[in-house]
Amino acid sequence: MDRKRATWKDIVKNALEELGGQAHLSEINKIIEGHPKTRTNPTWQNTIRRVVRQYKIFEPVPPERSGVYRLTKEAQIEARPQGLTKTPDIDHGIVQGMLVALGKIYGYETYVPRYDQTTRVFQGKALREFISVSDCTDIFEGPNLSKIREIDVMWFDEDDYGLFPVYAFEVEGTTDVKRGMDRLLKIPKRFSTYLFIIAPGKKEKDLFDRFINQTPFRDFRNKFRFRFYEELEDLYNSAMSHHNQRERFGVIERDRLNSARNHFNSQPKENNDARYNT
Repeated sequence: MDRKRATWKDIVKNALEELGGQAHLSEINKIIEGHPKTRTNPTWQNTIRRVVRQYKIFEPVPPERSGVYRLTKEAQIEARPQGLTKTPDIDHGIVQGMLVALGKIYGYETYVPRYDQTTRVFQGKALREFISVSDCTDIFEGPNLSKIREIDVMWFDEDDYGLFPVYAFEVEGTTDVKRGMDRLLKIPKRFSTYLFIIAPGKKEKDLFDRFINQTPFRDFRNKFRFRFYEELEDLYNSAMSHHNQRERFGVIERDRLNSARNHFNSQPKENNDARYNT
């Protein structure tokens, strides 16, 4: 494994695999202690505690607060090309699903609100099947947490201290653009997050253009973006086509190649030989 490039998610996953797939947090910490990433993070044990609560693949074992976590299999559900319908209720879930699938293609960890995870559907499956982050509470602790958790889609990256939001999206199938902008602006200013409104037409764009010149949004106009449904549809299907072509061709993006090697290196040696010693 490239220990310097591994994410906290990779590190915890590998520790649990070494411990047989299930272990107490204290046992996980013992395995991770001494890893190069712990040298640049003096509160790494707190980071590990957050990681097991945030990522969907780490499942708490009853009873509540037992401190025991099991490793679950990461879903390998692949999205397909997708058009947008004109029914707002359906479009909302479809747009969320398209944004989540795009985030996955681009290598981000993805999130939708807890309620939407089970009630909204994309391509016949609940949104929960597509996301990788199930809980963002520890990232946004504070008075605005309840609003932030309701943002339609967020893409996260990781640094030495854990997850942070890179992109946040509000899907506005109606004219309630201002409420979506307000919710996005609740993300703490310490994060350099790009804030997107995704909406169907000119009516929503005109509202966005008006609000972006008003308080409090005008002070953050460089962070806000407006994109039409059709622009998302074009990007999504282009990205999906490229993703499928790339996989058929048999090449992997540089960052993903590192993740793939991390995964293969955690498998029995004969598997590594089969994949790399050609």
